[in-house]
Amino acid sequence: MQVRPLSSVLKCFDLLEVIAQRPGPVRISELSRLVGESQPTTYQRLLTLMTAGWLQKLPDGSFRLSTRTYWFAMAASEQAGFGERAQPILDGLAERFGEAVSLILLDDDRMVVAQKAKDRGVLRADLRIGAELSYKDSASGGIWLTFGPDDLIHRIAEAQKPMPSASRLRKIRTEGVSIGGGGKTLPGIAAVAVPVLGPNGDCLASLSIVGPGSRFTPKRYIPSMRASAIQLAELGIG
Repeated sequence: MQVRPLSSVLKCFDLLEVIAQRPGPVRISELSRLVGESQPTTYQRLLTLMTAGWLQKLPDGSFRLSTRTYWFAMAASEQAGFGERAQPILDGLAERFGEAVSLILLDDDRMVVAQKAKDRGVLRADLRIGAELSYKDSASGGIWLTFGPDDLIHRIAEAQKPMPSASRLRKIRTEGVSIGGGGKTLPGIAAVAVPVLGPNGDCLASLSIVGPGSRFTPKRYIPSMRASAIQLAELGIG
């Protein structure tokens, strides 16, 4: 007996691909026109994708990819050997500077450690894989709020999570680097982060170096971090 793919599922994925190709959130009227289906049918497919966690509906009624796509992209990269190829880059930074190095991704509204350099036993901060970071205290928080999804600031504000000041975010946007640490979540710890940017300028990850505040010198790390971020983007992360 010949088994055929489910046409309704294929049409949902076709719609997902259309949304992924748009530069920003898109309304149902435009999606209906692009896929050549009625708005009720298009909405049913959108609802299916939202229920599965692939899409988010914004307050203005438009739709965008959810941050779940970051994790599937990372899983695909891992299966393609990205993790193994990225590890020497992270380990090289850790070896050069003697500090903790990690890649930070989004999990919906959570910002978590996705990959890290081999432990060097020099840092008390908890940087285990999957550890959640503070948007306000960490350096990566400023990177994601500045270069991440357009609606991230709104979502974090709605969740009433502490955030950096608007002036600090403007500075991060101008300089392309974020310096953090201290506060309630990282006492005695300093951090610096840069974005890993895709070809379209999308933030694929945050590359972070963290160390004891007493000896931390961000200016020493930044040139090598920026070079490493380019290398990571070229490996195909995301």
